Amino acid sequence: MSVGGEFSASQFRGAALDSLEQLDLNQQIKFTRYKRVVLPLDGFVFWQPIGQVLISGSLHYSQSIIQNEDEILGLADITFTAETQVAHFREAPINTVFVANCGNFRYAFYAQTGFYQQIGLWHYIGHSINPAMSSQLLDTPGTIDPTQAVTTNSLALWLALNDYVSPLSDGYSNTLPLYPSFLTPPNLVPPYASVHIDAEDGTRPLQALPNLRRSRSSHQLVADRVRITVYGLQNNAAIDFLNCVLAYSEFTDNFGIMSPPRILDGKRVQAELEAIAMKKVYEFEISYDQTRVDTVARGLIEKAQVAIYLATSVSDPRYLVT
Repeated sequence: MSVGGEFSASQFRGAALDSLEQLDLNQQIKFTRYKRVVLPLDGFVFWQPIGQVLISGSLHYSQSIIQNEDEILGLADITFTAETQVAHFREAPINTVFVANCGNFRYAFYAQTGFYQQIGLWHYIGHSINPAMSSQLLDTPGTIDPTQAVTTNSLALWLALNDYVSPLSDGYSNTLPLYPSFLTPPNLVPPYASVHIDAEDGTRPLQALPNLRRSRSSHQLVADRVRITVYGLQNNAAIDFLNCVLAYSEFTDNFGIMSPPRILDGKRVQAELEAIAMKKVYEFEISYDQTRVDTVARGLIEKAQVAIYLATSVSDPRYLVT
């Protein structure tokens, strides 16, 4: 013990580690490692298991009951404390997650926080995985059909714009990668665009009932409100992209434009830079036949299969490998 009865840094760390070992009882947690898998049709994200690892540490959690309109679930807040930085977490590719079981729920981490250098303890924070999200973990082979889209709206039509080449030599071909809203690759560098279709009132029918066929197929004319957010374009390129969408609509007939489109200059700030981002927002209202979504999706299947994000630099927005 140091002068004045105070702990030195090494003594402080030793005491903390002794306490941790008493708490975790030399506990080892088995984590399943998953890689990111993306359907090429509509960009839906799933996770494929690729192995397991054992990691020593202390696990703490608290639980609460959540009652929503469509589910009642137990939600757990997780803290995992380790004596050293977990190399598996630090060195894993960015498109990797680690999931473990605790009692009757599974959990994953979203942050490493609370590192105290003098003690040398590492804290990893996470939540339990909601039951509604469990289908995104492909633990059982054949859970999903990679030849089908998940979405029923016009998202597949917009993602088909990624491969659009104008039939005119001086026309507007697309060079801007588009991704579903909330599902862009991590740390994506502009230019890129996200496509958002409002889940509440974004899709509405334009005919009273769908036409049914004996083949068990159906088709219905519907409309979507679509918001496209783009980063990294200046004025001329922003207008070129709008013209590309209009040309895509005209030459493919995948959807029709129902209202005058507009481009808005968005405002996204970061105080550290004292600047605003190059952000554009496009708003469209389109009409389309929902069977056309299936037709376009089948066309995409001929070009691409289920895609996996590899451990490469995310500075290239087209690092998706099919």
